[in-house]
Amino acid sequence: MSKIWVVIKSEYLQVVKKKSFLIGIFLIPALMAAMGPLMVLLASNSAGSTQYLAVVDQSGESVGQEFKSALERYKLDDGETHAYEIIGIIEVLPGDSAAFVSTVDSLTKALNDEEIKYFMLFRQGIEEADSNMALVTNSESFRTISRFEKVISRIAATMRLEKSNINLGIDSVLALTQRVNLPRRDAQGDSVNFDTKWGISMIFVMLIYFVIIGYGQVIMRSVIEEKASRIMEVLVSSITPFQLLLGKVFGLGGATLTQLLIWILMGAGLYFGSGAFATAINPGIAKIVFNPVVITFFCLFQVFGYLLFATLFALVGSIVNSEKEAQIFVAPVSILLAVSFAIGILIIQEPNSTMARTLSMIPIFAPTLMMMRIIFVAPSVTEYSFFSGILGEAILSFVLLLVATFFVIWLSSRIFRIGILMYGKRPTLPEIIKWVRY
Repeated sequence: MSKIWVVIKSEYLQVVKKKSFLIGIFLIPALMAAMGPLMVLLASNSAGSTQYLAVVDQSGESVGQEFKSALERYKLDDGETHAYEIIGIIEVLPGDSAAFVSTVDSLTKALNDEEIKYFMLFRQGIEEADSNMALVTNSESFRTISRFEKVISRIAATMRLEKSNINLGIDSVLALTQRVNLPRRDAQGDSVNFDTKWGISMIFVMLIYFVIIGYGQVIMRSVIEEKASRIMEVLVSSITPFQLLLGKVFGLGGATLTQLLIWILMGAGLYFGSGAFATAINPGIAKIVFNPVVITFFCLFQVFGYLLFATLFALVGSIVNSEKEAQIFVAPVSILLAVSFAIGILIIQEPNSTMARTLSMIPIFAPTLMMMRIIFVAPSVTEYSFFSGILGEAILSFVLLLVATFFVIWLSSRIFRIGILMYGKRPTLPEIIKWVRY
């Protein structure tokens, strides 16, 4: 046991004493915290100057003029300058196809020459089919398209109402049929919107992902370097390969746990601190981030998810001779982690579905998918049970992860003890299977 402790201490200090460790403690949370507002800022980013566009109106009902009038209400940040300016409304007779094609060609050239940024096409019957209109542009903007769709939807709705037999004013009908913005509450009566849950879940999952990948590759490189320099032969003369594997994995695991504890203390200091150190946190964010269930399982899945994957990385390092060879084996491990992000999109929509429950129980996916489910479900729970509900499922998922981790450590140790002393040609799969049985 004392020999394992020596390795653990050595690996731990090698990481903790580096400046990169200290920088990472502050840099990683700062980057994660900045990502949410940055994504919102980029999504809602408005143009800094007026955008010019043209309109080809073949509707025969002056749709272009109505479109222009409706766009006048959109201003830049100064509140005075128009966000959009229509430099020309070209009206073409409904049956004049040649003039329509010629006009479109001319505007396409102006678009490619960057004289305009958009041009709209309106044919007859825009109120009947969306195919009777089109926006032509080389650079789409979500904000602009959303505005154009809103304006054109109102124009088309007005045209439909004018041609109907409804005995009410058009403005009255539009007001009566306006879209509802449905307020939402959870089982505790609180309101935490979907965007907040999604943003926090992504931050937690990315923290897990980057720690696993970062420290996992550190272990792999360490094994490869010691194997290539023949230091490994000296080490195994005084310590068993199994003790060496455990020492490396748990040593860096201690560094991971240190980071987590520092992050938790920093967060608690910001939230519960006083005076200059106190920070006002959105109640919805605080409800999730400082939920005891969320914090507890984040630490558990972070540490044991690391142990599972770090052991696999150490295994890879023992059977290859260079980092270049290692990439072949690392790719599947990294892909498994990346796949959980794609699956997570389905999980967050139905976190209590059979598929969500099943996938979150698989040890490879548990650190990320179960963490997502906990963030979406746990803060809304009024009562917790160790044998049912999200708490019971999270405990079962963790137990399965724990069993899988010990199995992977045992399996890897069987391969590690032979692989670290093998040089030259990379072993084949049948050879690796023989090592396990040996």
